Amino acid sequence: MFLRHPLLTRLGVDHGFGSRTSLLDREDPWTFRQVHGTRVVEVRGRTAADRPEADGGWTSDPSATVGVFTADCLPVLIATPGGRFVSAVHAGWRGAVRGIVPEGVRCLMDASGCGPGSLTAVIGPSIRDCCYPVGPEVWEEVGRLHPDFRRDNKEDNRLNLPSLVRFQLESMGISPDRIGEIGLCTVCHPDLFFSHRGMGDSRKGQSMLNYIRCSN
Repeated sequence: MFLRHPLLTRLGVDHGFGSRTSLLDREDPWTFRQVHGTRVVEVRGRTAADRPEADGGWTSDPSATVGVFTADCLPVLIATPGGRFVSAVHAGWRGAVRGIVPEGVRCLMDASGCGPGSLTAVIGPSIRDCCYPVGPEVWEEVGRLHPDFRRDNKEDNRLNLPSLVRFQLESMGISPDRIGEIGLCTVCHPDLFFSHRGMGDSRKGQSMLNYIRCSN
């Protein structure tokens, strides 16, 4: 079962946020050797034998499906008007804080010539602040790179990763009504999702595939 969001569906964009039972009924998508970085690469055609090292991809090729794997980290799917250019990015706390999602947005704007106000972005299921306490080194980096981002309670050490990404998207000029979210916590829903924090060693590398494909 893939979860879908109406903002992308209305654009005619084939996409899905993965669950434990997701099976993609098409050729294998482009995926990447994810390293919690900020590199987003262009992909075209069918999957290459050697996966590039990156944490996201973008394409304008209708024959290319772009995918990222998550198991608590945040998947973000982005599209231009009409779904002619699309991007999928994987954002753990390091990638999110250091700008993987804005990099995906910049790639689409540079390639398509579209401004940020015309883009649509959807934030998928991930670990949420209810289950995500982080150390002071994380908050130090958040404060250094995003001084205007305000957490709800400075005494609370839990990171709201979707809120940080939404802040970045809005700061780039994407309209709040073009930012969607599937607000499910991967730790709180073990029946639906694989979770690194929730499952520990029993996860055995199992992850969810999140994918997007541009319209024809």
